[in-house]
Amino acid sequence: MTPTRTVQSFLDAKKQGLEVSEETWNSLKNYRKWNEPELKGLRNASAYYPEIYFESGMDDEIARLLENFKKRIVAHKF
Repeated sequence: MTPTRTVQSFLDAKKQGLEVSEETWNSLKNYRKWNEPELKGLRNASAYYPEIYFESGMDDEIARLLENFKKRIVAHKF
């Protein structure tokens, strides 16, 4: 399951009042391997459904991962 689909599946289940699938939870556990846009989507989803953060300190970990992406940006001189 792709990271984008994982977040969407979580949101859909919560909106419909259904239980989040095991496949979705398993995919969420791999958030440390996700790219920047998917991590931002996960963070945005937490504003609506904070229970998407399934481990303590998850927001801090996401912030750290996003900071690592910012460090990769190299300024260009034209």
